[in-house]
Amino acid sequence: MKIALVLSGGAARGGFHLGVIEALLEKGFQIEAVSGSSIGALIGTSLSAGIAPKEQLKIFKSKAFKKSLKFNGLKKGLLRVEEKTKILKKLIPIENLEDGNFKVHITTIDLSSGEIVRFHKGKAIPLCVASTSVIPLFKPISYESYQLVDGGIMDNLPLTPLKQYNLPIVAIDLHPKEYGFKDSMWGILKRAVFLMWRASVQGQIKECDYYITNQKLENYSLFSFKKLDEMFELGYQTALKHPLLQNKSME
Repeated sequence: MKIALVLSGGAARGGFHLGVIEALLEKGFQIEAVSGSSIGALIGTSLSAGIAPKEQLKIFKSKAFKKSLKFNGLKKGLLRVEEKTKILKKLIPIENLEDGNFKVHITTIDLSSGEIVRFHKGKAIPLCVASTSVIPLFKPISYESYQLVDGGIMDNLPLTPLKQYNLPIVAIDLHPKEYGFKDSMWGILKRAVFLMWRASVQGQIKECDYYITNQKLENYSLFSFKKLDEMFELGYQTALKHPLLQNKSME
């Protein structure tokens, strides 16, 4: 079965994406196109470049990947990603998005215009880094005439580019609906950010053909890569129990 895949942002929770994709591939699903924001853009591009989910998981867990994040100071974001490191080239071994095995659409935001900017052509690594540049943690990425940051701020489940393919759209969301919040400054800020992200995906959830998430994801930090194996397994098992894969097993 041929499908189009939309991958939400969610930073370190991306391990869940990899587990779901592993299950889809094992069951014989053929991915024809991917649209992603933030970590979803990075994983989708790597997959298009031929890097299997388990190999991506290994890269994300490596010390080399962690070392690709550099302290940037307070002027333009606390962190920056060293785009020329060997580990990023291992994760994305293609020069341009159009060099991949299937179509990839990356969602970013141009800070200058305040508009969503989507790419399906162009330099793969810089565009992936741009889409994962969560402000204020990361500095904006200069690309052509744009100042690009994380696309998840305005469109965290970027389904729109996939409508052109007339394929079943499978959405994987790293932000299940959460209830309540801790009555502290950090708790209130975290809740506000979540509601902002959630507002951007309500319509998309209704438009996708299949929606995959798990409430347990809320127990995992967005910014810690220590439990990637757990999230991979959670994604894998969640996918196997989903009606999409259950029906596939019955064929």
